Formats: sequence, structure tokens, C-alpha cells
Amino acid sequence: MKKIYDIIGIGIGPFNLGLAALAYMIPELSCIFFDQSECFEWHTGLLLDNARLQVPYYADLVTLADPQSPFTYLAFLKAKQRLFRFAIHEQYFPTRKEYNQYCKWVVGHLPNLHFSKKCQSIQYDQTANVYTVQMLNRNNNELETHCAKQICLGIGTVPAIPSFAADLNHPNIIHSSQYLPNKKKLLDQESVTIVGSGQSAAEIFYDLLPYREQFGNNLHWFTRSPRYYPMDYSKFALEMTSPDYIDHFHSLEQVEKDKILPSQHSLYKGINVDLIKEIYDTLYLQDLDQPIGAHQLHPNCELKAVNVFKETGLHLQFHHHELKKDFEHMTGALLLATGYKPSLPQFIEPIRERIQWDSNHRYQANRNYSIDSNNSIFIQNAEINSHGFNAADLGMGPYRNAIILNTILGYERFPMEKNIAFQQFGLPKK
Repeated sequence: MKKIYDIIGIGIGPFNLGLAALAYMIPELSCIFFDQSECFEWHTGLLLDNARLQVPYYADLVTLADPQSPFTYLAFLKAKQRLFRFAIHEQYFPTRKEYNQYCKWVVGHLPNLHFSKKCQSIQYDQTANVYTVQMLNRNNNELETHCAKQICLGIGTVPAIPSFAADLNHPNIIHSSQYLPNKKKLLDQESVTIVGSGQSAAEIFYDLLPYREQFGNNLHWFTRSPRYYPMDYSKFALEMTSPDYIDHFHSLEQVEKDKILPSQHSLYKGINVDLIKEIYDTLYLQDLDQPIGAHQLHPNCELKAVNVFKETGLHLQFHHHELKKDFEHMTGALLLATGYKPSLPQFIEPIRERIQWDSNHRYQANRNYSIDSNNSIFIQNAEINSHGFNAADLGMGPYRNAIILNTILGYERFPMEKNIAFQQFGLPKK
């Protein structure tokens, strides 16, 4: 008979990795995790030298659920003999490179993580009351079958590319997730245009600024947003990154949730305020030595179409929202920092009827992050429509994993704090 695991995790990004790290310290749980990649790598296309997380070091894989875990970020620094240097450095936000190194260190300590395994299908065996997961071993092309009582989907998101550009398949139209592998090619262009409003767009623009003269001042950054706004890191805004706010948001009607989310972009899609300052200071100093001819930053401009011409390159069609006018911009390369979107994997089709869906064909997640009536299928970072903007927040990963594990165990293995916020997000309590 095949072993029946308590949990099979599909996808090994930071969220399922955090689940694996917390579950590893629970001897009564048997878990196994799979990922189709050859090894763990986190946003390799954006591991820029100076790029930092937008969450503090203690918002690691486990600390906010179990600060005594051997897999905390501080434990990683101690193991790498870098704890004193970290303390002297006095930097609240680790670099992305450091975070990636930390995650890879945790991976190296967990024997139940398996890479180069691609999920082919998930089926439910009603007789045995278990899920049967078929995996393709990409090293030998052989199929494997594993069984579990619960499934946790942590496959992550996919690049969001505007529909009018998705089918062009042009080598100089690049999503920000592939920036570093294509940087050398970008530097060979006479002009580069970045489209996007968030942290990735800002980091890439800043990374390319030293090459401004090389582009003949033809380095441009467009955003449909009315301004280049910073991430709201004020204290009362941070209170919204809490279980209290998730409780409130989850209780709302779906139509109300869909109205609220677009108004909260500054809470999770803004730019680090220090990076904004660095960009402005760099432009200011560059302008002293060689005046910047054309304005390089363009707010209120939404990309509407891309046309490819063999002789003149990419012709971008924009609409200026405030002027209500269309205009054309020509460039040699287009960098789309247009974010990411959830994906519904084909392998869930056999169990689709067991999953709860909302009216827009999205997962309808329960408060405990399960998406079925039996608390047996859980999701990671695919519940923004039900739980709010916190879904993608690295700092909330340990909380979500604690709730998932508490649900599966049937008792509160990880007690979570309550009544954290000074604000009352719902009706005032009497």
C-alpha cells in the first residue's frame, strides 16, 4: 500500500516552503512537497544587487508563527556567521539576494522537498477518502503517484502581460520577471521604455539610470497611475496587514470586496520611499553633468497597443488620462513591469467539482484558506479576492500557514494573537 501523507504541497515558493518549515517540527504530521523547477530560486530575474524586501527581516518564513523555530532568519544569519555584521548594519529590510539565500538554506534542511517534479493531475478517491496526485519526474520522464488527506496549492502567480502584447512574441518585449537574463540585450538598444507603477518598475529604472547617456536620454518610464506613489508604510496602514483586517475583509460581500481592492494599491503596490529618493537624487546629479533633454517619467499614461515595425522598432500607443488624448512613442525595447496574476492549473480539473468558486470563477476561500467544504484543499497567495491585499504579503505567510496547520491538526498548535489593531474595522463594539 502507498503511504498516505497528511499534506501534499504543490509548488515550493516562500509560502509552501514556510508551511514545510513549520510542519517539519510537528512529528505527528507527514508532509511532502513538490515543485517542477530544478531547484529553489525566488524571482531570479529581479535579484538586483541593491533590491530590498518591502517587509522587515522578522517577516521571514516562520517567526510570526513560531519565533523559536530553527528556521528563522536570525537562525540563518547565525549559521552563516553573519549575525553580528547584520546587527551592526542596522538594516531593517534584507536584500532580495539575502532572502533568496535564506530560503535556499531552509530548503537544504528539509528532506521532504522534491524538485523537478511536475504535477499532472489531482484526483479524489472517495473510497479511501484521499487525494491521488500524479507527478511527472522531469529527470527521467517517469510518472509517480502519491496520496494525501490534504492538498496545499502554492504554485504562485504568473506574469501579467497585456493581451495586445502577449501574442507578439517579440524578443525586445520583456516582462520584468525576466529582466536580469535580458539586461545585456537591453543595454545594446538605443532606447528602452519601462511600463509599470510599482516596485519592480522603479528598481529596473534605477538599475538602468547609469546607462542613460548610452541610451541617448531615451530611457523612459510610463505609468497609468496619476503619480509615482510610495508604499504606505504608516502605522495605521500597517495595522491593515493583520488578522484583524483579514477578519473584516473576509466578512464583506464579494461585490464590496471587488470595489475596495482597487483603492488599496498604495498599501501593496507602491514604491519604497527610499528608492524614490534614490531615483530623484540620481536624476538630479546626472542633470548637473549633462542636462536631461527629454522628460523621462510619464504618469497618467496608459499603454493601449504595441505595433512592431521592422525598420523603426516598437511603436507604443498610449492614452493620457487627464488630457484625454492618445499619442505614440517609439522605442527599441519594452520592459513590462505589469505585475502578476493568479493562474488556475490544469491539474485541478479532476477535482474541480470539489472546489468552491465565486461568480467570477475564482477560488472562493473559507476564512481558514480552504477552498472546499471539507477543509482538505488549501491555497497560498490565490485568495486576494476573498482575504484582501494581504494574500501576497510575505509577512503574512507564517500566519496563513499557522491557520492551515491548526485546521488540519484540529487544535491550536500555533496560537495567534487577536485584537491587534487599535482601529475597529467593522462596527464599533459596545
